[in-house]
Amino acid sequence: MILKGFPPLVVALLCSSLVLTVGRAITLPFITIYMTEHFRLVPASVGLILGISLGVGIVCSFYGGYLVDRFNKHSLILLSIAAFGSTFFIMPWLNHALWIIPVLALLHAAYSVFSIALKACFAEWLPVKQRIRGFSLNYTLVNVGWAIGPALGVFSASFFPMLPFILSGLLAFSVMGVLACRLGHYGTPPEPEEAQAPVQRLNFRETFRILSHDRRLIYFTLGSTLGAMVAGQFTGYLSQYLITVSNAAFAYQVIGAVMTVNAVVVITLQYLLSRNMNKDNLLRWLAFGTLFFACGLLGFALAGHSIPIWMIAMAIFTLGEIIVVPVEYLFIDFIAPPHLKGSYYGVQNLGNLGGAVNPVLCGFLLSVTPPATMFYVLIALCLFSLAFFYYGYHLAHPGVPALSARDDNKDVR
Repeated sequence: MILKGFPPLVVALLCSSLVLTVGRAITLPFITIYMTEHFRLVPASVGLILGISLGVGIVCSFYGGYLVDRFNKHSLILLSIAAFGSTFFIMPWLNHALWIIPVLALLHAAYSVFSIALKACFAEWLPVKQRIRGFSLNYTLVNVGWAIGPALGVFSASFFPMLPFILSGLLAFSVMGVLACRLGHYGTPPEPEEAQAPVQRLNFRETFRILSHDRRLIYFTLGSTLGAMVAGQFTGYLSQYLITVSNAAFAYQVIGAVMTVNAVVVITLQYLLSRNMNKDNLLRWLAFGTLFFACGLLGFALAGHSIPIWMIAMAIFTLGEIIVVPVEYLFIDFIAPPHLKGSYYGVQNLGNLGGAVNPVLCGFLLSVTPPATMFYVLIALCLFSLAFFYYGYHLAHPGVPALSARDDNKDVR
């Protein structure tokens, strides 16, 4: 069994991540349809609401990372799940579209805090060699959740339009109830592999100063941001491209085919590839991942009206995705001091803003340049992303120690 060998707390958090993702996937893929029909909004207004709420949620997660370091992780996990689940029960009762913005922002922020706390728990409970396995397995389970959830959403909505919201909320509160009963029974994390000097608690200003002076973290976050512009919203820019060069019927065919390929490759190969990743070969894996991204994007540019070529290109592109995502997490785990894991993961989460920028950038490129130019620009972004990771990695390895509380007034070289 793939969960064999993990501490019970890690198993519980991985299962919770799967169930919460199913809950998100039941409702969120259809939130655009809900807002359009319920509030009679035009597509531009829907896009603006979704973009603002996602951006606010991501930015708030930066402070959430500090909270994960400052307060009890178990309590924050329960509170974040409670806030996450509450948003699904609140949304059907909103009588004005503008109220969707703070509610969706709360949803995104709460889920981000849970995700950051989960990674911080991995860092506490798992030895270094097992962390990449934990990150990869969580990413696989998230993709399984996104494969299951939309079908449940369509099925439940056929009985009652608001039923998907109710199911999503119930799943979240079920997870919270189980964790509330079990978290106290898992004991304390094992002793760290290396002896650590005691550190003082830092306030937010002191933590921010450390984060803003860590050039390794800045480079890694810039690399993550550019990577998210390539992989974070790939179905969105593929849809934009296909509608521009073809018609809606062909676009639906291609998107359906490539999404199936993406899910199959992630679920079958993610865990197998991650077993060979470790701290010493991260840059090599990241270079391979970038190469797969670039080849996949080139395949999209040349695919034309051949659905098999689209599917092959997506398989190659997905290999890049399943390599780069867990490696990015392990990079941050590599450089983050033990008492600031949550804060470092919170900064890395800001990289998801690249996914919010992607539709704007790709829409602009499709409107002013030949359609295939979009893919060549995205290939360039891949290479710039790798360059930032290269600089960050060589600042961190081998001779640059992690920053400690005693070094909070020094720059990290």
